[in-house]
Amino acid sequence: MAGSERSGLPQGTAGWAKALLAQQLPALARTAQGISECARDDDTSGTDLAALILRDAGMTTRVLRLASSRLHNPHGQRIRTVSRAVALLGFDVVREIALGIAVLDVLGGRHAGCAQAAAEAARALRTAVQARALAETAGIDAPEEVFIAALLQDIGHLAFWSVVPQWLPAWRQDAAESPLQAAQRVRTDIDLDLDDLSLVLNAELRLSPLLVGDADTPGRLAAGLARRWVDALEPGGRREDFDHALAEAAKAFDLDAAMLREQVAAQAKQGDTLVDELFDPAVRALLPVPRRLDEPGSDAPAAPARADAALGLDVLRDLAELQASGRVDPGVALSMVMEGLQRAAGFDRVLFALLSPDRTELRLRSALAAQRQAFAAPFPVALRDCGHLLDLLAQPRVQHLTATAPDTGRWLPRLGAREALLGPLVVDGRVLGLLHADRAVSGDAIEHDARTLFALLLQQANLALGHVK
Repeated sequence: MAGSERSGLPQGTAGWAKALLAQQLPALARTAQGISECARDDDTSGTDLAALILRDAGMTTRVLRLASSRLHNPHGQRIRTVSRAVALLGFDVVREIALGIAVLDVLGGRHAGCAQAAAEAARALRTAVQARALAETAGIDAPEEVFIAALLQDIGHLAFWSVVPQWLPAWRQDAAESPLQAAQRVRTDIDLDLDDLSLVLNAELRLSPLLVGDADTPGRLAAGLARRWVDALEPGGRREDFDHALAEAAKAFDLDAAMLREQVAAQAKQGDTLVDELFDPAVRALLPVPRRLDEPGSDAPAAPARADAALGLDVLRDLAELQASGRVDPGVALSMVMEGLQRAAGFDRVLFALLSPDRTELRLRSALAAQRQAFAAPFPVALRDCGHLLDLLAQPRVQHLTATAPDTGRWLPRLGAREALLGPLVVDGRVLGLLHADRAVSGDAIEHDARTLFALLLQQANLALGHVK
């Protein structure tokens, strides 16, 4: 980032902490402190918590929806009031739900539409679910406090990305990365350590006693270990990091490692369910997809994607509903399209590139790939080096590129692929860029069904771009 771009930003950990405490975090602090201060042992605590939730109509609706879900209410008991939710599920469960919603509302990119903010909030929720389960298995006192500590331990990451649309608007539309990759980007580009920022903010806000006390307490240790294995299961995470964290947890709490591994796999599904319940479909589409926990093994890459026809229909339906709403955010729609290409059409790698204003080069806007940096390395690409690529994109159909395709200036070898689909992104009859999808990781052929879904999703992308003013 150029020095001129950095000059208007807060400087250092202290500067960012001061800016965030002044504008973004007071709302969370008031809500979280109110939730945390309800006396758990008092006969009126349930009423107090219900009254606090009922002040916010949006929170009330989502608390009831989540309380009625299979995650918390597997027997399908009728829950239409917050008071009944407290009575059936317990004070602590409803408190966890409410605090998770509060974090998502204030810091999770819900309104800003920042992909990385949403990814950080999803990470926090998944970590909290894992930490609570570990605390319960290990017999740690007050597992609900461990849940809250795990949810808030990376508040610096959450708070920073929540203000990116204001402070760093050029980053807003970028595709989400794993939290570790995103933190490295912040460290490199603006010389800010988000872990240090988290320590400062937690010391100032004091929303969780576990996060301002002894760092070696069992509850804080459980929160930290849970975060490490959640990070290891993110795209780009390393299996050996997961194995090390799992071994440390088994040793620290005297647990069987095989049993603990099974628990982590089960809780990963619970975390996914929580994310599905709390995030709107348009926001979920911005999230990187965590890897599943397979059998123990080496650091081999995750299994290649496979087409999922049912998911394809879901994505198309979500996009159609977004169009019908009349409030289409092209960035959100394109993120949904790209996820659909990767997860539903079974492509390993997907990218979205735009022509520069002078139409002399293609510039990468976002990419979904296990090795994102390598995939993005060739950009920007000068059009003079692309043969007849722009002429091909001017044709209103999907281009299936193979070794015998028309001259595209070595487009496939440039991106390390032997086969790919390209689709033009068009506004008012003018080509503005392209979508590219390939299976360079698996080496699988691109079958007819995948080409059909690509064409349908490309059509949705172009409809969304038609809303650009």
